[in-house]
Amino acid sequence: MIIRSLRQHWPARKMEWLMSGVLIAWGWYVLVHPGMFYAEGSAMMFSGLAAISAPVTEYPALAWGGAAFVVGLARGISLFVNGAWTRTPLIRVIASFISMFIFTQIVIGLWQSGVPNTGLVVYPWFVVADLLSAYRAAVDVVHAEKQREVIKETRRDARRNLSIAA
Repeated sequence: MIIRSLRQHWPARKMEWLMSGVLIAWGWYVLVHPGMFYAEGSAMMFSGLAAISAPVTEYPALAWGGAAFVVGLARGISLFVNGAWTRTPLIRVIASFISMFIFTQIVIGLWQSGVPNTGLVVYPWFVVADLLSAYRAAVDVVHAEKQREVIKETRRDARRNLSIAA
């Protein structure tokens, strides 16, 4: 039952699953390798991200890696729940926007570092993918609300018919 439901939702949600996986993997990698913010070879490239997180914490790897990992995991869980038990499109919209925010901050941080790197070409596409995911989930919010209204109306009609028949 659960697998059939997940398969049914897969075509519409595959971009969201992918972005959830990217966030989890990126966050995990940063958490496991906190030295990339301090190591001689990579500190310059990540100096912009370190500067963005400096007012909040002196541990940029914990801030960025932790945020990405937690948001990716929460997004994956909401996608699982959405496909298996109940519809959670609003949570999916919020997760997409938070993910988009994280990737936007990564782009800004890499840009501010002044170091030429391929991340400036790749990460903006993740922002676009999350924007498309947010749009798709927002459309699902509208459909879910319409479906809830139809169900409410059907229940009201059924109650009216029962009271008339009694």
